Amino acid sequence: MKASNVVALGLLWGVLAIAKQEHGIDPQDFVRVDGLRLKDAKGLHYITGLNYWSCMNLAANASQGGNYSRLVTELDQMAAKGVNHLRIMASSEGAPTPQPFRMNPPLMDAPGLYNEEVFQGLDRCLDEMSKRGMRATMTLNNEWQWSGGFAQYINWATNQTIPYPPSWNMTKAPQRAVPRTGWGEYSTSDDGAASYSEFESFANQFYTNNQTETWFKEHIKTVTARRNTVSGRIYSEDPTIMTWQLANEPQSIDSITNKETLYPWVSRISSYIRSLAPKQLISVGLESKQGEEVFKSVHNFSTVDYATSHCWVQNWGIYDMFDPSEQNLQNAQTFAKDFVNQTSGWARDVGKPIFLEEFGMARDNWENKDKEYAYLSSANTTHKDSYFEVRTIIGAVVDDFKKGGAYVGTCPWAYGGVWRPETQTMNEFDMVWAGDPPHESPGWYYVYDGDEAMQVVSRQQQDVGSWVKGKRARGIRDSLGNNVIGLSCSYI
Repeated sequence: MKASNVVALGLLWGVLAIAKQEHGIDPQDFVRVDGLRLKDAKGLHYITGLNYWSCMNLAANASQGGNYSRLVTELDQMAAKGVNHLRIMASSEGAPTPQPFRMNPPLMDAPGLYNEEVFQGLDRCLDEMSKRGMRATMTLNNEWQWSGGFAQYINWATNQTIPYPPSWNMTKAPQRAVPRTGWGEYSTSDDGAASYSEFESFANQFYTNNQTETWFKEHIKTVTARRNTVSGRIYSEDPTIMTWQLANEPQSIDSITNKETLYPWVSRISSYIRSLAPKQLISVGLESKQGEEVFKSVHNFSTVDYATSHCWVQNWGIYDMFDPSEQNLQNAQTFAKDFVNQTSGWARDVGKPIFLEEFGMARDNWENKDKEYAYLSSANTTHKDSYFEVRTIIGAVVDDFKKGGAYVGTCPWAYGGVWRPETQTMNEFDMVWAGDPPHESPGWYYVYDGDEAMQVVSRQQQDVGSWVKGKRARGIRDSLGNNVIGLSCSYI
């Protein structure tokens, strides 16, 4: 190669590197907590997030059930809407025998035994996120069965059979004419399903089992110390990872038992993570449905940087997806706004920010009630759009942020992107990698690429950005007394 060509090639790579850096996350720019706010190098950091839990599996090789082209398409779609944060799984646990209702293939087949190709999917996921200015919540475990989680650890340690609660079984009737395309139905007690209380009691042995805690800490150490095979960054040194989360929705037991189980566990695990990854933030993953005492006890440790909340109006019996009435919607809206106000107050009391990292609503599924599947994507989204919009849950968080409350962002469940139930086909691992996890009905809580909900998410980012821009004048401070320098909402 001629010297001139070498120089030209070098200049080209230099330009590409600069362009990538401008649109990516600076390797020194870690998000930090400042009072009730998050900040990065640009100033205030408001989270415009989405749950995208299957990222590492989508990013894995095709031989492991991955779909890289879909991953890139969906990351680009989210970035174009101003999304700057994804909540993803950094764990999934397999079983000695094939089990339904869970991510497959798992990241960890047995304690300390990892599927390197799935791990490389997580590497690729983080690298692609960084290019687009997206940061991650890395969820390290799970109360629920859809990733293995607590129950699988207990199964490993004790050989007790997991008492699975009602879970979506893609192989049950009704089935479509084309094999492996659904629909399926929830398992019942006739299929051997246990109650949710039985399952939670089984899973919550995790808080006090010494063997499972040892294995879990080894997993935390493995993940935080991993060198990304794509970017070369050590995970604990990568600001793409904003937060390490102890678990998805760890459940409370009771006011007396919590003091001996849940609270000490949160203290031990968060302290351990802090010792391994001091530059990054730590959250618990609590829904905050358990009330003020549990909320404050779980979030008041110095090793927990901010609080979390999840708001599920249908799951909690507030909303009926088959009821088209305005009153049904108003009940959900009122509950959501009250929930945001209440949890913001609790967070202010403990002096920490709070992140609404899960919420959702079904489509207008009363339109599907007499059709072949209750969750068809053809249903409209009138209730969902009104619930998401500025007058309700996202708007409540944005207003709280502007008024100096503790909320710092939202993260709807979950991005379904280009996927649709009508065109789904289970892969060789019996997965469809949809927005809802494998134990739930595909199509329930999705945000699709063409949904109005994505416009609401985008307008949230624009609304907060405009508010910050209006506060940038010299000497102007926000309602918490912070100088407003800028806002890191997106990479564009």
